[in-house]
Amino acid sequence: MQQEHLLDIYTDYLISQNHHATATGLSAVLDHQISHDQITRFLNKSEFSSKDLWLRMKKHVHQHENKDEGVLIIDDTIEEKPYTDENKIVCWHYAHSKNCQVKGINILSCLVRYGDLALPISFEIIQKDEEYIDRLGKKRRRSSISKNKLFREMLGQAAKNQVKFGYVLADSWFASKENMVYIERVLGRKFIFGLKTNRLVALIDQEGKAGKYQDLESLHLKDNEKKVVFLKDVPFAVAIVKKEFTNEDQSKGTLYLVSNEVEQEGDMLFSIYQRRWRVEE
Repeated sequence: MQQEHLLDIYTDYLISQNHHATATGLSAVLDHQISHDQITRFLNKSEFSSKDLWLRMKKHVHQHENKDEGVLIIDDTIEEKPYTDENKIVCWHYAHSKNCQVKGINILSCLVRYGDLALPISFEIIQKDEEYIDRLGKKRRRSSISKNKLFREMLGQAAKNQVKFGYVLADSWFASKENMVYIERVLGRKFIFGLKTNRLVALIDQEGKAGKYQDLESLHLKDNEKKVVFLKDVPFAVAIVKKEFTNEDQSKGTLYLVSNEVEQEGDMLFSIYQRRWRVEE
C-alpha cells in the first residue's frame, strides 16, 4: 500500500476516533485488511513535517488563491497529555484559555483563508529542548527557538512558497514589535493583531512624531473607534481599534486591535480580524 494512501486512512481514523487511538484499533476498524504491525512500521519510519504538508496542499492553495481576500492566520494550541512522561515535546506550556500551565504538545499552526475556505499550509511542534534550574532550584524546560521566531519563519516560508495573502491575523501573543516590523518592512504586508491593554502608545504630534507614551486604556476609546498612534518601540504609525462585546454568560469584554493599515475604517479592520476565528475551529 502506498504511504500517501495509508497516511490518509490513518488521518481519517484520528479525526473520527473519540476514544484512545491505537494501531490495533485502526486495524480492527478496517476488518484487519491492514495489520497493526503495518501501521506501526509506517508510523515509526515516517516523520512528517511542514514540507510534506505543503507538498500536499500546494495545488489546493494555488487553485483557490486570491491576493485581495487572502488572509494568513497563525495560532497555537495545546493537545493535553496529562499522563504521558515529560520530554522535550510533551511538557508544560501556559494555556491562555485556562490561565494556567498544562502538560501536552504545543502546536503552532498556519492557515491561509480565501473566502470561506481555510487551508492548513504549515505547522511547528514547540520543542522545549533546553533544561535549566529556576530561582527556586526547580528543573525547568525552555525552547532554544522562541515561538515568535517560529512565527516569523512560517510567514517567510509562506511568502517563499508564493502563497497570496494581504493580511496576517493573530492574537495578542504574537503582537511583538519584531513581528510587526517583519511584516511591514520585510514582507510588505498588512497585519491585524489583538493587543494587550498594558501596551504603551503615543498620540501623533503636529510633526507626525510620537509624543509622550501612555497606557492604551487611557485613550478612552469608544466602541468601534479607531485612532492612529505610535506603539512604543514600533518605528511606524499604527491604527488602534477598540471593540466591546458580550460573552455567552452575558459578561462584558473588550478587545483591542492593532494594524499597520491606518487608512481602513475600524469596523472593517474588525471584520477582517473576525476571519481569524476559523483557526480556533
